[in-house]
Amino acid sequence: MIKKLFYLILIVALGTALWFVFAIWIKLYVVYTYPPSKEHPEGATLIIHREEWEPMFNSPGTKPIKHDEGDSGGMGWSRSADRPKRPISMRTIVKLPYIEWAYKKSLEPQKVE
Repeated sequence: MIKKLFYLILIVALGTALWFVFAIWIKLYVVYTYPPSKEHPEGATLIIHREEWEPMFNSPGTKPIKHDEGDSGGMGWSRSADRPKRPISMRTIVKLPYIEWAYKKSLEPQKVE
């Protein structure tokens, strides 16, 4: 009985991990990292819902990404750039310990597709 429970927990954990990897890959979620500071003494890495034009790896030190709106001409759908972004606390899915690799990745130049 305990062996079956162990396998069930293992399958659920593996499925959850695969879901998060897939959701980040398809740009549904973003990895947001707070480095150690006064506000976050130990630092934190968060998995959050992605907003439009947000890079896959993000942090407070990430430089804003320049994107070309293009010349659409005529009437079109309004861009959500005019819409205020939801705060990080409202978009948080999972809070993890500080991951230095993710923070360093957020500081590299990135592009959003």
